[in-house]
Amino acid sequence: MLHTNHAKHRMPVVTAVRLAAMYEDDRMLRSIRDLAPRPEEPLSVGEVIAQTPIGTKVPVTLFPTVGINRPGTDRWPVLIQGLEEIAHWVRTQAVPRLITGTEPPEPGLPMRYEISVGHEDERQAMSAGSTTSAGERHKKALAAASARGDLAEMISMIDGSPSEPQIARWLAQLNHEEVLERMSPLRMAFDYDPEVERHNFEVLKGCRDAALRFGDSDGPHEK
Repeated sequence: MLHTNHAKHRMPVVTAVRLAAMYEDDRMLRSIRDLAPRPEEPLSVGEVIAQTPIGTKVPVTLFPTVGINRPGTDRWPVLIQGLEEIAHWVRTQAVPRLITGTEPPEPGLPMRYEISVGHEDERQAMSAGSTTSAGERHKKALAAASARGDLAEMISMIDGSPSEPQIARWLAQLNHEEVLERMSPLRMAFDYDPEVERHNFEVLKGCRDAALRFGDSDGPHEK
């Protein structure tokens, strides 16, 4: 991204909706990277994004996003990525150079640090700050929210599982990292594979048992 004064003071900043990717639901992908890249340009009103024969219904999954025009170009990178690039540049280059007048020192400034409590040593508090960006935290939060719903449904289908509301309560008290750790061992099966099925069953049994233990320690609930 071109971080110039001209770009910074441009009014208004131009943003538009883009369609980053799409695929037919009956064509399961091994990775989102398998999708053919779409043009990095905004959608126009009335634009045709797909065609099917008359009367034919084809379920598709769309990945809309918001793009921001890169100054002086026809490019429209994803807005959140552009903002993250700016935040990284300000943190690692602009602020350190303005303060020190030299090359940015190491270690660099953290992304954030805890300000909800007071600190006796502000420098030490900053040095212990997080290096995880807001964009990364947002992606993790979205992934965890999706995983909570999927896990609750899958665990509830196993014999001996507690009620889905109890499973949801167990998942709700886990942080995002813990939820994703529970989800990560599950393997994707593109065709019937007994080994994968057995593996996933054992993983979900472990989750079921953890939810049962949580229910026992959390007091009586509706079963």
